[in-house]
Amino acid sequence: MPTSKTLKDLRGPQRRIQRMAPFFFEGYIHVVVYRIMIPLTLLYALFIIAYLAFGGLGTGLKIFTAVIWVLWTPQLFEVAKGLALAWSRGMAFGHMNEEFAQMYRKRYHKRSGVYVAFPYVVLALWAVGLIVLIVRWQP
Repeated sequence: MPTSKTLKDLRGPQRRIQRMAPFFFEGYIHVVVYRIMIPLTLLYALFIIAYLAFGGLGTGLKIFTAVIWVLWTPQLFEVAKGLALAWSRGMAFGHMNEEFAQMYRKRYHKRSGVYVAFPYVVLALWAVGLIVLIVRWQP
């Protein structure tokens, strides 16, 4: 007779996202912003439709776009960081044993400096884009 084994996650149910904050703060920020962005993006779409249909909402659309832009920043940073981690085969942002990392560098001639800098370069370009959006967009 098979017995069913019940596994219990001691951190609590998945719907309680604050359980993630003490041990993975970046993941917590990612999930919080994601949950905020879902309804906000739907409202943004309705705002764009209203702007196209009635006009006169240009300044409001500019402000709303800047808010959406800022809220997307952690998502973009995590994607860039994940790409750097994948491209460097775990050397950038990975938690490797120093001896293993040294052998890995010797075998594959990989340096993680460029890969570690990549997400911050993307973040800087993203910030410049926001500044250009705010300054140059005339609603």
